[in-house]
Amino acid sequence: MKIPPWLRLLRPQQWIKNAFVFAPLFFAHRFLDVHSWILSSLAALGFLCISCVVYIVNDVRDASEDRLHPVKKNRPLASGEMPLWHAGAMAVVISAAGGIILAFLPRACLATAAVYVGLNLGYTLWWKQFALIDIFFVASCYVLRVLMGCYALQVVISPWIILTTFLLALFLGFGKRYHELGFEEYARKKLNLQHYNRNLLDRLMTICGGAALITYAIYTAEIVRTTGKVELTYTTAFVAFGLFRYLQSIYVYHQGGEPEAIIFKDKLQLANVVAWLAVTMWILF
Repeated sequence: MKIPPWLRLLRPQQWIKNAFVFAPLFFAHRFLDVHSWILSSLAALGFLCISCVVYIVNDVRDASEDRLHPVKKNRPLASGEMPLWHAGAMAVVISAAGGIILAFLPRACLATAAVYVGLNLGYTLWWKQFALIDIFFVASCYVLRVLMGCYALQVVISPWIILTTFLLALFLGFGKRYHELGFEEYARKKLNLQHYNRNLLDRLMTICGGAALITYAIYTAEIVRTTGKVELTYTTAFVAFGLFRYLQSIYVYHQGGEPEAIIFKDKLQLANVVAWLAVTMWILF
């Protein structure tokens, strides 16, 4: 079944990123609270709306560059399947819907959404041209999703899980850049890619992946100290496997251009995520 251009413009394969909004449900032990689920769902839906608007703006800005990429050239605006005014109209409607949804949440959620939009506008117009800075801004957007979930529930979760989210996002971002360097014509056009090379990205992925694994292990140790549930430390094995499997996807199978899509395409990675989620829920609840 072919996905219509208007839906592809909204990048449904990247909507999984908004699962980070639900993280506080687990890590603040509110998973069994129905009201918390409603608030988290509203926060995730609001974040989905504003992220879709950002995707539209980004595609308008990068249409000429995307035509040089073997995959991105098929995006609706780059391929000419959808006129720009259609995309603009969609952005206005979705922005309004996102604003209405966020009005039902604490003001901190609206502020988080505003910061996200501001960062992404700056990223799209300027900062994406600068190597390293580009990935730090992308990683900060993952952290904002977790913070959105925290503010929606009005809870505070461990800073270790915030650090894990940030470092994991850096790891995935550098992996994506590693994959993009394989497209020579595209890499020559992108200013930021001209300041990366495979050796540098190898080392950055090693640092960020290892750091993410350590901070997650520290988080589980912190939970053990407060709850006595020693079994949670064993879930570090799932996180380690997920990181190693992603590295295998990059180095062996030459994938990694869309990290969020690997979870669905790679059955082992999907099974690992489901197993981690099931075991973590069983231990915590």
